[in-house]
Amino acid sequence: MVESHGTESEIDLRSYLDRILARWWVVAIFIALAIIGSFTIQRTQNKNLTRGVATVYLGQPVTPNGSLVPNPLSSNPLYANALARQAAYQEPASKAAGLAADALTGHVSVELITTAVGVKGTAVPLAQVIVQGPFTAAQSAAAANALAEAIVAKSNVYTDAKQAAVVAARDRLSARIDALAAAGAETQARLDVLEQAALSPAERSSLTTPLLAMLQYDSNTEALLSEQLPGLEAQVDYIATVESGSVITPARGSKVAATSKQFSLFIAVVLGFLVGILAAILSTVFWPVRNPLETETTATP
Repeated sequence: MVESHGTESEIDLRSYLDRILARWWVVAIFIALAIIGSFTIQRTQNKNLTRGVATVYLGQPVTPNGSLVPNPLSSNPLYANALARQAAYQEPASKAAGLAADALTGHVSVELITTAVGVKGTAVPLAQVIVQGPFTAAQSAAAANALAEAIVAKSNVYTDAKQAAVVAARDRLSARIDALAAAGAETQARLDVLEQAALSPAERSSLTTPLLAMLQYDSNTEALLSEQLPGLEAQVDYIATVESGSVITPARGSKVAATSKQFSLFIAVVLGFLVGILAAILSTVFWPVRNPLETETTATP
């Protein structure tokens, strides 16, 4: 029984091989068509294809007490990729690049730069906004930059609000310091006038003592507040440079390098060969191969 099964398998394989050999020209035709198609595609592919890549830093927001926000959505490249694929972001970018409103559909992607590692092994959220399509180099660059700016602006909603609050506090403190300095200068001017006035010691003392107290208070308060100002200014700078996202490298459009002709030709030959074999086998089903012995018998009267 085992030998019978083995013989049947050999007969089946031989039958398929005979079908393919009988229709070898079908395989040859498909290989030729695949080669022609490969050369045709290579002549048109990448002819007008350009690429614009903008590198963006998505930011690392921290909590009010200074701790890093765990897994913030705004710093997730997947979130940036989702934004870049939305029509609400692609249409303005298309307009900025002088393209049709839907021209960027299917031509935008955001890739994570996985090698970026920051302090204490913390991954730095760096990503590339890529626009690739049948555009001019300037259009690809303009579209990538517009998308990058829009993504960064959306990622900075929290940090922008935080920075605005700190800037407002800094400005209020600075205004208070300026007011104290102006009040101190005015008080000093009044003391200078009294110093030149012809007054008795008692009168001078009664008039200058309150002014000296005011001057001392304004001076001490100004000194205390001035010590707080650098901290607020440093916080503003930290939010702007570390917590907030930014476009690190603006896109510069360039032509996409053509794919390897040898590799494309190899793939075309392999695909043509496989499809040709399948077509040769199927052709024998609808157009059976005549056995040579049957042909001779039919030809003999």
